[in-house]
Amino acid sequence: MAQPAPEIARPPVHRAQPVARLDRAAPTAFEIVLSEDECARTATFLGLVALNELGFRGAIAPWGEEGWEVTANLTAIVVQECVVTLSPVTQYIEETVDRRYLPGLEPQTDIDIPVGADDDDDGPDPLGDEIDLAGLMLESLALALDPYPRVEGAALETAVFAEPGVAPMTDEDARPFAKLAALRAKLGDAK
Repeated sequence: MAQPAPEIARPPVHRAQPVARLDRAAPTAFEIVLSEDECARTATFLGLVALNELGFRGAIAPWGEEGWEVTANLTAIVVQECVVTLSPVTQYIEETVDRRYLPGLEPQTDIDIPVGADDDDDGPDPLGDEIDLAGLMLESLALALDPYPRVEGAALETAVFAEPGVAPMTDEDARPFAKLAALRAKLGDAK
């Protein structure tokens, strides 16, 4: 029996710009500023301690014959847990977002990233009936988060555990030639 697909959490905000309403003669400005409730739901969605502020401001401009380009400034104040102490770590984020959309492209399910590829050269995204500005904002915020936030001065100490009466194994012991080096040291001491 086939397992049901896991449910994907829905983003807590939705702001989209219908493509039919965009002006090909001039950029269309936009601004998204989340309410306190939307910030709280977004923090939960992204696994943050808190999201104190989130703003996304920019414009959608014509790109090529049929495409569109979104350029925006993302600002946020996020609170994450320190990976060492679990204390809150506050981070101010300011990122420039640049994304292009082109009709007729198929969404990619398998993404192959060549070695040495430039992160800024992702190519255009498929264009549907609307441009999901909130989705782009949340994706950009998720990518801008510090994956290993630490409070100042926090350092991960080496910890070695073993059952009572058993010598703990260290990373040094796991090296391929660690036992040979230990034997060599013993033989050197015996001389």
